[in-house]
Amino acid sequence: MSATAVSLPRRAFAPTPTEHAPRPVRAVPDAVGRRARPKLAYAVVAVGGVLAMVVAQLLLSVGLSHGAYEMSALQQQQTTLGWQQQSVSDDLMNVSSPQFIAANAQALGMVINGTPAYLRLSDGAIVGVPAAATTETEIPVGPSTLVGNSLLDGVPLVTVPGATVDPAAAGVADADATAAPVSLENGIPAPQTR
Repeated sequence: MSATAVSLPRRAFAPTPTEHAPRPVRAVPDAVGRRARPKLAYAVVAVGGVLAMVVAQLLLSVGLSHGAYEMSALQQQQTTLGWQQQSVSDDLMNVSSPQFIAANAQALGMVINGTPAYLRLSDGAIVGVPAAATTETEIPVGPSTLVGNSLLDGVPLVTVPGATVDPAAAGVADADATAAPVSLENGIPAPQTR
């Protein structure tokens, strides 16, 4: 077998439109190399932005926790003020009780009018005989008619600051001393009515 070499005619290399012409390899100039590397300013801006976000998040966390502590303190203060309001409300109810008002009126020298008179608004007529009140009255006033209020023990009168409501005058001591045991043999006791 003989080998014959076939030689093809040599033509000039021309790339087709879809192919790229090979470029010769050459060293990159120094100015182009610097442009390809990231600049230090970009890195500083990126790191500074991350640090700014971390600091902002820390400040928000501190502000929120401070608000939570302040809210807790205000809730405690609201609870304390609620207790104080209840205490003052109880004191107000005690001093506006009929026993306290009657004791203050008596300390001022007021008496019960045994013969009251009323004005009828429909025709303007006076019902009853108007008369001045005196210390002698038909209305029984004393320990048997007064109900004691132990909450007023030691509360000074408004009209006479040194005096207090006397529980013995209201029949509290007598009622406790003479109270007999209640018998339930005939049912629950009830007051007699007319």
